[in-house]
Amino acid sequence: MLPVLLNLQGKRAVVFGGGPVAERRVAKLLQAGARVTVVSREFTPGLRGLKNPRLELVRKEVRDGAGFIEISDVVLVATNDKDLNASLEKEARKQKKLVNRADAVSDFVIPAALEVGGIVIAVSSGGRSPGVARMIKRRLERAITQEDVLAMELQERLRARLKGEVADQRERRRRLREALQNPEVLEALRARDLERAERIALEGICTP
Repeated sequence: MLPVLLNLQGKRAVVFGGGPVAERRVAKLLQAGARVTVVSREFTPGLRGLKNPRLELVRKEVRDGAGFIEISDVVLVATNDKDLNASLEKEARKQKKLVNRADAVSDFVIPAALEVGGIVIAVSSGGRSPGVARMIKRRLERAITQEDVLAMELQERLRARLKGEVADQRERRRRLREALQNPEVLEALRARDLERAERIALEGICTP
């Protein structure tokens, strides 16, 4: 599989199933900005309690999902019936939609993910061991520091400045690497002084 981050802002997603797995999928889809329709005979209390204008719960038998699939950009299948899941996946593929199955590897998987200060890290075991993926995610979450977050913000600021001064992309990358290797810049970041780090970095990598 190719690791990617999928931009679902404003996209339509349909989730078949109303159990705990579907609830977790729905939470992530809403967090990503998607418009979500959940189709199921029953819904968890958590799903029923969600108040979001981008969420619609449709109480009906999940047998023929073609109409919902047709109007959606992505399809997530999370019922407790493997045969039904396979049928819904087949219909989604027929309509050339991206499909995720909770009980099998399909077009894409939803990994254990964390976001800290704009840094997004996803961990997947390819469906072999979600528990281990979550354990690794917790380790990584503890490893990311405020210094890392500030370094990313610094790089963003420096990149914006260099784009107006340095036409060659490789040269811009070289200067950005140089900035993060500057001991004074690193010291300022450790002191949580982003403005000072930026001033020192600019003195070293930008033309007078």
